[in-house]
Amino acid sequence: MSDESNVAIRVSGLGKMYRMYSRPFDVLRELITRKPRHREHWVLKGVNFEINRGEVVGVIGRNGAGKTTLLRIIAGTLDKTAGTVEVKGRVSAIMVLGTGFNMELSGRENILLGGLCLGMTHDEIASKSEDIIAFSGLKEHIDAPCKEYSSGMVARLAFSIAASVDPDILIVDEALSTGDMMFNAKSYARMREIAKSGATVLFVTHSLQQIYDLCDKAILLEGGIVAAFGEPRTVGYLYEQKVHEEMAVLNDAPPPALQIDGEITNENRKAEIVAVELIDESLGKSTHQLKDGSDYLIRIRVKARESIKSLSIGYDIRTPTGVQVYGFSTSAAGIEESIGAEEVKDFEFFLRPALNNGKFFLNVGIAENLADGGDSSHYSMIHFVGDSLVVDGAAEDIFPGLVNMRGTFSGSRLAVNGGV
Repeated sequence: MSDESNVAIRVSGLGKMYRMYSRPFDVLRELITRKPRHREHWVLKGVNFEINRGEVVGVIGRNGAGKTTLLRIIAGTLDKTAGTVEVKGRVSAIMVLGTGFNMELSGRENILLGGLCLGMTHDEIASKSEDIIAFSGLKEHIDAPCKEYSSGMVARLAFSIAASVDPDILIVDEALSTGDMMFNAKSYARMREIAKSGATVLFVTHSLQQIYDLCDKAILLEGGIVAAFGEPRTVGYLYEQKVHEEMAVLNDAPPPALQIDGEITNENRKAEIVAVELIDESLGKSTHQLKDGSDYLIRIRVKARESIKSLSIGYDIRTPTGVQVYGFSTSAAGIEESIGAEEVKDFEFFLRPALNNGKFFLNVGIAENLADGGDSSHYSMIHFVGDSLVVDGAAEDIFPGLVNMRGTFSGSRLAVNGGV
């Protein structure tokens, strides 16, 4: 049972339905005859989750999955059809670039309008205006009409205003997708800062890397329902599965199998991974530890139901949040492998890790190459095993980051001619 005092957002049985009419005249006929002339289109149906204070939660899913609709309902700008939504605290939301802006007015004047739309008082806006301008990086353009701004500049100003509110809950709907790299980095840092203050951040993205880098939890929406809710790594696996399923349809291939924690989502496959083993070469036996600088073999055993002329086998290593540290595959290396029907083969990969201390996850997968000439970008995933092994990185040296790059200090000397 959740701690009520710690819950920032609770969504229970949420649904949003739109009435779809074949012709505009059917709306009038329905009103007059009281007989339905529409079909129901549920954008969201039976959505349930809780988000705690101080959590950064990313919402991911394909176009049309219901992400924006969900955030608009939580933000209070769209009515729901069914269910309940509890939001505790002051909400600052960026749903559409420049909400509340008058594009004929200057950026400075729109700071006032945007701030008022977000519930700030005139005094609050006046005290924060210079900080908003500085954060946006638009000082040279702040007195120019917003109609002269690019979409990225509007995004920067909108986010700068919303992030200045000191909200209990910050909701962002892809408003940063048009920002430049430098401003995006500042924005993500500000989102982390807001979360550390005890507030909650909920944002939509199409980027798994943003989910891994920023989020404590992730929500995967698929067809208006919550397909997954939990740690970013697991949600990321399921999202990648959806992408591979679409690729399989385009390639007229069977859908791939996704396996996490021993569960397989699909058994209609040409081949499967039946065993994964990490072997310490110096000891000649299995291990779950990757020592910095030691030699290891990753052995992937594959059993085929059908003959596969061009088989790609690979693995990657990820952090607990899902950030990929390293990956390798036979196709990426330009090596073409094959397997016959009913054959069982062991594929071995040499590895000399340079990981820092900590927990890492080894994922393995097999795919069928579909392009002639060994094009590794054209493939159909057959079987992916997420978290096939949990391994411990072990390093004697102390260094920041994930990987030991063997950096050394080369010494110092006076620059010639003052370094000019």
